[in-house]
Amino acid sequence: MSYNPLLTYTLRFKKMEVYPNITANYYTVNRYKEGELLNAEVTINSKELTNKAITVFYRCDSDGINCEYFQTWALTDICNKLKQKNQLWSRWYGSFDPPMVCPLDKGTYRIKNATVDIGVALLLYPQVTDYQWRVVQKFYSDDIFIGSYMMELYFFGYRKKMKSIL
Repeated sequence: MSYNPLLTYTLRFKKMEVYPNITANYYTVNRYKEGELLNAEVTINSKELTNKAITVFYRCDSDGINCEYFQTWALTDICNKLKQKNQLWSRWYGSFDPPMVCPLDKGTYRIKNATVDIGVALLLYPQVTDYQWRVVQKFYSDDIFIGSYMMELYFFGYRKKMKSIL
């Protein structure tokens, strides 16, 4: 399904998994009005300080089954990247409590009403709504692997009810 400017889009979460040295104490996906927001508590169990993140994007067919590699983002200066506004990750990392600030140390973080800015995603890749997505973000301390999380998500288009002006 191609992007339709007459539709309103929202992000839908399908699945979240975390891997060694990162644990998810819980996670829930809550639907408010038309949007879905992720709430979770995650713990980073590594004694190493995180200073590098690599994000790998896989795009999948409309059923989310057949996935292919799409692209990789390597963020080596994550301290400055976390401070940037209006980025694809800004709303996601802005939902962490305590805030994700450097140095990223071990500890427990609560994620409150997290989502991704759909407008930024559409600017970066206008066909983003045509696919389901698997996103794997891996965290490192220099070259030492700390842990990762994987999320499966898709963009859901719907017609927004318009109020009559009469």
